[in-house]
Amino acid sequence: MSLRALPLQFLNLGGEMMYIIDQRLRAQNIHPGRAAKVRNDILGIMLNRRFIEELFKPQELYSSRALRTVFDKLAHASIMRLNAPSMDKLYDLMVMGVKQQVLACASPGHLLLVTLNHLDAMQAFATTPPIQEQVSATLTLFRQTYGSMSEGELAEARVALLMFVQDLRIRVSIFLKQRLQTHAGTFTIPTTGTVPQGCEVPGVIRVFDASGEVSGVIRFPVGGQYFPPGPQGSLAPGGPRHTALGTNMYANQEEDDAAHLTAQTPSSDTPRLPSQVPSSEVGSNMPMEGRGRDELNLLAQLIGSMASSKKEFRLNLFPTDENDNCGNPQSDTITIEGGQRGSRPELGAILGELTLGTDQEEATRDKGQDLLDLMDSA
Repeated sequence: MSLRALPLQFLNLGGEMMYIIDQRLRAQNIHPGRAAKVRNDILGIMLNRRFIEELFKPQELYSSRALRTVFDKLAHASIMRLNAPSMDKLYDLMVMGVKQQVLACASPGHLLLVTLNHLDAMQAFATTPPIQEQVSATLTLFRQTYGSMSEGELAEARVALLMFVQDLRIRVSIFLKQRLQTHAGTFTIPTTGTVPQGCEVPGVIRVFDASGEVSGVIRFPVGGQYFPPGPQGSLAPGGPRHTALGTNMYANQEEDDAAHLTAQTPSSDTPRLPSQVPSSEVGSNMPMEGRGRDELNLLAQLIGSMASSKKEFRLNLFPTDENDNCGNPQSDTITIEGGQRGSRPELGAILGELTLGTDQEEATRDKGQDLLDLMDSA
């Protein structure tokens, strides 16, 4: 397994988390000052210099359990509060977004451009000089680490990322609508598009003679439409990446489209998408076998415009059913090993020491404030 895949794993997942949180803050019309504070606080912890320096040292990927613990702490780095089910759904969307991007990469080097798109977005989200400096330092370290890496080494890193997500088949409606995902949860690979840099359009076999000269050309159908390589993406600061992978796929979504931004584990017992479940099926007298549909409808209510008749519903980033009792208190100290990282304790120690600095007093005052309070005060 590649020992250089961990920064790619962490930064791409972190970028997807920022996209989702930013989309929700904008959709709920949160006051710009409060929204900026949430984004800056999360980025300040995510890209802490000591943590990033340890992250870029050669090491194996985190397990899914350890990553879930890391991003749980990051999501609670500011005044925003999520319960465990909400965090699970957020993490599912993050992982499936990264899986689709890694699968869609035309070449191993394409993965670097995807990661740079995420880092460019983080730079745009950062609005204070200290956070902007942290993002710039991460970009510099990223280019120093991967700029001279061979295609073979990048291919190993891509394989490691694919192994991490290979068993995840969570359906996401935004991918289903774009026909990027099947109803079984698997992604589709299009048989069209441009070929990678340095490659030719397939469909030609050249026959060489003993002297090395071309003695014949045979053409064959390739089963798709392929085109010559487009402009090469740049790794330079602010350079053109020439790929949409890794950009914010939620930015230009209408509220009606955002209503379908839901993650669902495939099951033969619940074949319908959340948006296809009639609202009449949701109610306090619903049998237990329907609680899954109830939860998914409530998720659609928050993300989109579906009206909710439950006045007592407690609003979080992702809602759960009314019987949710998962508001477990967050631990003051969360290590990132999750029982899986005994050989590398440095990152866990660093992450446990991270604070919000001058914002610590305000964070303490807002400790009990969940996202409902944040949105109500906008």
